[in-house]
Amino acid sequence: MVKRAATTLVAVAMGATALATAPAYADTVAPTPSPTPSPTAGDTFRKPHKPDFHKPDFHKPYKADPRIISVDVDPNVVVVSKGRSARVTARVTTKDVQSVDIDLWGPQGHGDHGGDHWFGKQKSGHNDGPKFDSASRSWSFDWSDRAGTYKVHVEAIGLDGKKYTTDRSFTVKRAEWHAPRPTGPKATRIAGFDATPEPVRKGRSLTLKGSLQVAQCWGDWYYDGWNDFSGRHGGDRFCSDSHNYWNNWHWLGSQNVKVYFQSSGSHKWQYVGTVKTAGDGDFATKVRAFRSGTWAVRFDGTRGLKGSQATDYVKVWH
Repeated sequence: MVKRAATTLVAVAMGATALATAPAYADTVAPTPSPTPSPTAGDTFRKPHKPDFHKPDFHKPYKADPRIISVDVDPNVVVVSKGRSARVTARVTTKDVQSVDIDLWGPQGHGDHGGDHWFGKQKSGHNDGPKFDSASRSWSFDWSDRAGTYKVHVEAIGLDGKKYTTDRSFTVKRAEWHAPRPTGPKATRIAGFDATPEPVRKGRSLTLKGSLQVAQCWGDWYYDGWNDFSGRHGGDRFCSDSHNYWNNWHWLGSQNVKVYFQSSGSHKWQYVGTVKTAGDGDFATKVRAFRSGTWAVRFDGTRGLKGSQATDYVKVWH
């Protein structure tokens, strides 16, 4: 064992001496590179697989995903002015649906059946992708439409046959406008005045009857009772801004109505008498007829009430 080790050391030492005594002009031997094994006939070289997320998977059919993507209502607040109209539009975007129906529901819950849009079914095939569609519907509003909150109701039928619904709300407002406060006293009128019978024989009686009334509305100004002279906006449902004149007549009781007569061919009125209206504004009185002519009843008015009158011609037979 020791002998073998000694022999080995001697050999190593002799090699080291040989290298040391080599001439300086000897060529440098380049190291021989290790050979690279070439693929055999049975091996195939393949690049590593990198998934491409931007390309569809052609081996897997697309599965429909029906939904209503968005419902946009423009404008969200509709302001209508007197004598003008305003328009609102609902735009619907869907995915993978066959049809969509757009309805409008008013403040009272009453509906207006909307436009039915049919998009058709999706073709079958491995390369089919999402199917996007859009539809819209518009409505016009004017002063006659009710103010309040309206609802756009959307129903869609998906490619899977199921129903999908959603709602969007918008508000309709009226531009603030009021008829100016009337100046002067309130208007009155004598309605239904009639002198009967006619014609009448000379010396026979005539019945004069009618009804004294007072207006309660001017535009949106409301006057509660005959002796209310201040008025207020929107106090009665019969008052309307579109009526810029005295209207909505009400009885006017306990008032004096004077009776006059003007014979045919004369230009002078003759005072006959005075009658007082009942609580409901009605009045009636009897007079004698001697000549053909015009009978008149007149309310002179007060500080807060305008005067009014009515006439009726009666022919007298001799």
